[in-house]
Amino acid sequence: MKPSNKPLKSNPFNSYRDPITGKWIVIKADGSSNQALAAEQLTAQ
Repeated sequence: MKPSNKPLKSNPFNSYRDPITGKWIVIKADGSSNQALAAEQLTAQ
């Protein structure tokens, strides 16, 4: 079996752990939004 030389694709998702509930939140990455801000908004709910 020959290993592939193709570069890996970047992961289209980011995961964050809500410190209050302990639940994991998965957010689809789209280059236009700020993921840290989105995670803070979700944890504020």
